Amino acid sequence: MGVSSKMPLCYPFIKWAGGKTQLLPKLYAFVPAEFNRYFEPFLGGGAMFFYLISVKNKRFTSYLSDINSELINSYAVVKDNVEKLIDVLKICEIKYKKSQSEYYYKLRANTIAVPDIERAARFITLNRTCYNGLYRVNRLGVFNVPWGKYKDPVICNSKNLRNVSLVLRLSKAAIKICDYKKILLGKAKEGDFIYLDPPYNPTSSTAYFTKYTNTGFNYKDQEELSAVFRKLDDRKCKILLSNSDTYFIKELYSDFAEYITEVDAVRAINSKGSKRAGHKELIIRNYSR
Repeated sequence: MGVSSKMPLCYPFIKWAGGKTQLLPKLYAFVPAEFNRYFEPFLGGGAMFFYLISVKNKRFTSYLSDINSELINSYAVVKDNVEKLIDVLKICEIKYKKSQSEYYYKLRANTIAVPDIERAARFITLNRTCYNGLYRVNRLGVFNVPWGKYKDPVICNSKNLRNVSLVLRLSKAAIKICDYKKILLGKAKEGDFIYLDPPYNPTSSTAYFTKYTNTGFNYKDQEELSAVFRKLDDRKCKILLSNSDTYFIKELYSDFAEYITEVDAVRAINSKGSKRAGHKELIIRNYSR
């Protein structure tokens, strides 16, 4: 059967706290008109990748990576074993509907090693049913987000999973568990486009949602990221970065002040709806277009 030259429309198969869906049109306005290869080393939900390759039908060699092994395993399974994954997710969905909170906490507590497909199904099920799609671990690296209390969450979106799988295969995306410094400093070169979406710098002492891994992402990590940004700039890579609107971040990227744009944002992780709006984020780049 022939494959259409146009990539299928798809959305990230996971939801992500503070996800970029509402920010994507603003980010896309700054995507360079031409680039060679694409790097997204803080992959998360991969919203920018899917937006570029399916919504805008762009084709390019891409390197998708993250240090979260559960996440990357899930991407790899969706890419290579989507039908078996769908079968397991359908079972998870049935079990969840029978006793939602009980099944959620039982699944969350089960950290026994299982095959990759079952492991991916566990990750996706927890992601679809936990509070706000938040991914947070404790000091031992154990996922500890509470149940989301949703009435009827969609755990197995078969159509979208198949579309995501097709996009990942047709685009020949390289998917790796890797620290951002290793992949970028090891592979990126002139003409490549890099989107950086790191754990955000906290805007207050109570907004420290950076426990994406058991090592976190602190002020020193933000400083190291800005140093890598400069090294990539020296290589003439095209870099687009999003982060919170704080004095600290503005200072780190003060050399690129003319390319810093403030945009309105919605913080999906706030428990109070009234406090999700009225925030600012920064879009930082090292090129005019």
